[in-house]
Amino acid sequence: MASAHQIDIILRWHKAGYDIATTARLLKLDPREVKDIIKAGCKPEPVKPALPEFSDRPLWEGELS
Repeated sequence: MASAHQIDIILRWHKAGYDIATTARLLKLDPREVKDIIKAGCKPEPVKPALPEFSDRPLWEGELS
């Protein structure tokens, strides 16, 4: 089982372009475990919500007292 530090290394190396076999060999892990970690950790970034539309209309009606 990979530690949190190893998981961080696996994800950084995957992002840098290292292949699964090399990563598994260097970290002394099963290639299937490395593949599963990459699959679980490389989720697409969430979609940012659209910016709100602004209006020139005031938030209140009437005059200030």
